[in-house]
Amino acid sequence: MYTRFFLGLLFCLTIAFDTLSQAARRRLPSSVNHPAINNFAPYMSLDGDALVFISDNADDYVLTPFFSYRTPRSDWRPPAELPKTIHTRLNYLWGYTLSPDGKTLYFSTIKSPGVGGYDLWMSERNGSSWSTPQNLAAPINTRAHEACATFTPDQKTVYFMRCETMSQKEASGCVIMMAQKQANGRWGEPVALPPSINTGNAQAPRILADGETLIFSSDRPGGKGGMDLYMTRFRNGTWTDPVPMTFANTPDDDQFVSVNATGRYLLRDAPGERRREMAEFLIPDNLRPKGLMRVEGTIDGSKSAFVSVYDLANGKRVFNGRPDGQGFVKVYLMEGSTYELSIDPEQDQLRYYSQRFDLTGDTLEQVVRITPKIAPPAAGEEIPLDLIEFHGNTAELTPASSSEIKRLARLIRGNPDREFAIKVVMSGYQEDSIRSNPELTEVRYDSVRTTMQVMASVEINPDSAIQMRDTVIVKQWFHNDRTPQQAEAVVASLERQGIPRSRLKIEAMALPGDTRKVRVFLAVKR
Repeated sequence: MYTRFFLGLLFCLTIAFDTLSQAARRRLPSSVNHPAINNFAPYMSLDGDALVFISDNADDYVLTPFFSYRTPRSDWRPPAELPKTIHTRLNYLWGYTLSPDGKTLYFSTIKSPGVGGYDLWMSERNGSSWSTPQNLAAPINTRAHEACATFTPDQKTVYFMRCETMSQKEASGCVIMMAQKQANGRWGEPVALPPSINTGNAQAPRILADGETLIFSSDRPGGKGGMDLYMTRFRNGTWTDPVPMTFANTPDDDQFVSVNATGRYLLRDAPGERRREMAEFLIPDNLRPKGLMRVEGTIDGSKSAFVSVYDLANGKRVFNGRPDGQGFVKVYLMEGSTYELSIDPEQDQLRYYSQRFDLTGDTLEQVVRITPKIAPPAAGEEIPLDLIEFHGNTAELTPASSSEIKRLARLIRGNPDREFAIKVVMSGYQEDSIRSNPELTEVRYDSVRTTMQVMASVEINPDSAIQMRDTVIVKQWFHNDRTPQQAEAVVASLERQGIPRSRLKIEAMALPGDTRKVRVFLAVKR
């Protein structure tokens, strides 16, 4: 069976995606999609920065695998043919895949030494070069034929196909397998997915970024013809009945698809104006998986830190880890909830990093880059404390502020020789002589000395009935400046964490502006 690939691809990393305004079909850029060349079977890494595909742009138009990558905010590099140490005529042509971060290439070959037939192999990328391929070995590989490995974002679960027969361009008698990584770092014994999925010739599994949506191809009865695409989801401990992806299926073979981390588009090779090209197709809302946003950055300062992410909807920690050796941090956040990311240093005297991400809206960025600074606080610095918030038009701290208060208290305790101030700054100050809107909760009284005309007593001054007299008038103003009380609330919370009030000054400032916004800072005085 002559198979053709599909894959999910991200066209632009840094824009927000709105499904109501996105095009139904988008062509990949010409840097990897030349109109005079046939391109097939594109596979993009989950992070959207690496791409492997099959092309006839080779000697004698022989179908050959090519690789391309891009750096943040750049176009795709000119595709390069994979080296002969990886690609040979002994490989399964349609089995090239990538790890979620694009740093590892997976492929299937029958070359020696192997476990059985076509085995899964891997090679790691270092710049523009590839490491010597290594066999994944048992229990992943067996005396049967294995190909098309696809991994969850944490790379702790792998799905692949195991087939009775396989050649360079065809595979049959296939079932979809799943294996999980054990505590010792080795793969556990693979298990076959249920018969509802493994009906007929089931091939090319693609686990999506949400870790629960699986796309695969099958020649089961009832399709449009050949191999068709199906989707199933892992819910309540079981896989749902597969449904056909009608928007992408054709009378020809439709196989080997995947979706980028945003979950909006499916990439496949499709007819272009002159040749087969790589194009994205918008996934209908009823089939769209949950998307993931990638948060990444390199620490400025100490690399010895702990990285945590909490889902604020249920209070559960969804990630716990450390930066890599270069201080690089990368986490994935699933849309539909609000998350709190924190990078806490091992040493108390160092600054921490924290940020909140609200992924409950209609748009989703694929990549957010952060610049965490983990270093001693310096005199004159004003460290933002954006996770400290207040209820509505009050000086009452929200419950979500408690974790930031604890981190802040640890930092202050770790710097006993420093002097600090809690500074609250509000933009959008308003005032009126009447309480004209609910924001004007505060009252200020101004005294004004003025001269007034008053009626004089005839007995006191018979020559004049009107006299001028100095007097004081008290004027009442309603306003929305709660910054002194809010700063006091933060100091009181820190007192409850054991920080003496004598160590903290209070600074408050209200500025005019069209939109009200309150921010809290830790000012390092000396």
